[in-house]
Order: sequence, then structure tokens, then C-alpha cells
Amino acid sequence: MRAFSILLPLLLSVSVHFSQSPISLTSSNFPGNGDTLRYSVAQLSTSINYTQTGANFTWNYSSLIPISQGLRSYKLGLLTPYAFFFLGLNEYGEKIADTLGVGPLTMTNFYNFYKKQTSPVNAYVVDGSGMTFSSIPVPSYYSDKDELYMFPMSYPKYDSTTFKYSTSSSTLIPIQYSKTGYRVTKVDGWGTITTPYGTAPCLHIVTTQYSQDSIKNTIVPLPIGFPNNQRSYQWLTTTSKIPYLEVNGNLIGNNFTVTQIRYRDSYRNLASVGELTGELGFSVYPNPVTEKLILNSKGHDLGAKIYDMNGKLVLVCEKLPVNGSKSELNVEKLSPGLYHVQIIESNQQFDLKFIKD
Repeated sequence: MRAFSILLPLLLSVSVHFSQSPISLTSSNFPGNGDTLRYSVAQLSTSINYTQTGANFTWNYSSLIPISQGLRSYKLGLLTPYAFFFLGLNEYGEKIADTLGVGPLTMTNFYNFYKKQTSPVNAYVVDGSGMTFSSIPVPSYYSDKDELYMFPMSYPKYDSTTFKYSTSSSTLIPIQYSKTGYRVTKVDGWGTITTPYGTAPCLHIVTTQYSQDSIKNTIVPLPIGFPNNQRSYQWLTTTSKIPYLEVNGNLIGNNFTVTQIRYRDSYRNLASVGELTGELGFSVYPNPVTEKLILNSKGHDLGAKIYDMNGKLVLVCEKLPVNGSKSELNVEKLSPGLYHVQIIESNQQFDLKFIKD
């Protein structure tokens, strides 16, 4: 019994140690054929510290406010309109846009192509792109591929790679775009991340593209060059396939400006107050509001959380008071401005925006 009492704490200690070990990622943890992955774009916020990092770190971004959603879908290159140009069972296309450009410069079916390669380096790379111009499929390639992630990806890790890309020089397309430069990727932390989607063990990476881009056309044959430096803070997990959270932006000198925050997510019913009227037996009004938001619902077991536009939680009501056939949310004490409210009904969550007068 004494030996067991000594051994048990040791076993528990070993168990905790392994549960807190950093994860390691391989190509199997990144998108492949048939992966359709939903994400939410979050409200930009100055209160989020995305640079903080460390070993066995806890990142809590549960207050992110989703404002829109999208899907990232991947399929074999052989199953895309550019099958002839991007062959192989490890080549995957992601449709970026149905239409790009205007007038005579309109391009359709724009795809990016990614490759899981093992040689010359084990990496997930951007291989090229495909577009259709005047009904003709036109491929473009990286002559020096852009290695987005080098494997195995673990903590700590530092990689620096070069890239070179150019769109087709065919006379079919009057504009040619090219870029050349290098990418620096650092795995500088690991731990646990929480977003509105959930909680997961993660690696924290910072990847920066330093690029010199140029554009030339038939009118101005000499290329017009410009720097294009971009940085992305990413939290990667073993299960989400795309970043659990990513903060993207432009880098000018040492100044980083956030342009987008998005995270892996499930479906959310995103709307402004009043837009849900007639849907799912649920309606919310008025908007703008001065005192009380009125909620009509088939059920009355409702809860609510309200956040300001900086993601700060300003009001919690675990169970809304019922007045006849309606539930009421008193917002009279809130300062005037734009707010985000999460309304929870049974196992459903509705994400709404409203204006407080």
C-alpha cells in the first residue's frame, strides 16, 4: 500500500506532464481532398493582444465577435477546371473567387493550388493558380514554390524560404503580375487557445512574407514595382485543418496593421436585430433601442450576453424575464453605440447586432 501511495502521485505527475507537452504537426493536419471548412470573420478589435506568446501559454479569445462567415473548400487538382495543368494525387485546388476584375479584364473560376510535397523539402506549398480568361483556362506557376509550412512543425522552430511567382505571359491576358521574395516562419509558442468555436491545444506561429511585386501591361510595358510585406499570427491545432485563429495584416517598416481576424467555426445565424423575424419562430426588436429589446420565441428559456464592439463583455443575463408571450432584455444602462448580443435558446445560439440610442 505504501509503495502504491508513492507511485500514484508519480504517475499523476507523468500524466500531467504529457498532457501539457507541445503538439507536433505534419501534412496530414492540413487541408486535402474533400475538406470543406467553415470560418468566421471577427470584428477588428484594438483590445486583443495577438503578439503575446510563450511555452505552455493560455490564449483566451472567447470574446471575438463574428460578423460574417465563409467556407474554404479543397478538391483534387484533377477535379478542377485546371486538371490538365495541376496533376497528381497530392495537388489540391481551393476556389478563391467566381469572378475577378472588370470589363475586358474579367477572369472567372480563380483557384489557388496547394501541394503536399516531401521533396526537395517536406512542406505544404503554394504551387500556382488557375483562372479562366475569354473562356480559356490559363495556369500560372511558382517557379520557386512558397513553402507555407515546413514539417514536422513543432516548438521551437525557425524557417526561412524563398518564392517566385508570375502569371502567364500569354498574349491572351493583357496584364502580368509577378512577385519574388522570401518568407520567415517562427513557431514561438505552444499551449491552449479558446475562441467562440471552442478550446484546443495549439502551436503559435508568426509567418511574414517579404515580397517585391510588379505589374506590367500592354499599355505600360515596363513593370511597376512595389513592396508587399504581409504578416500573419496563427494558432494551429491537430484537428482544425485551417488556422484555429489567424490575425492577418500589412507590414510597413516595423508597423503592423491588422486587416482581418478570422477563426475556424461552425455555422452561426448572423444578423442584425429584426432580420430574424419569421425565421425559426424567433424575432427581436426594436432597433435602435433605448430601453428594452423584445424577444419573441416559441420557448422562453432564453439567456443573453452582450459585448461592445471592442469585444468587452458588458452585460450577462442567464435567464431573461418573461412578460406575457415575450422575453425582455433591459439595455437602458448601456452607453449609446453599436453592440453584439448572443442569445441562447436551448441548444441554439443567435448572434445579433443592435444600436443603443
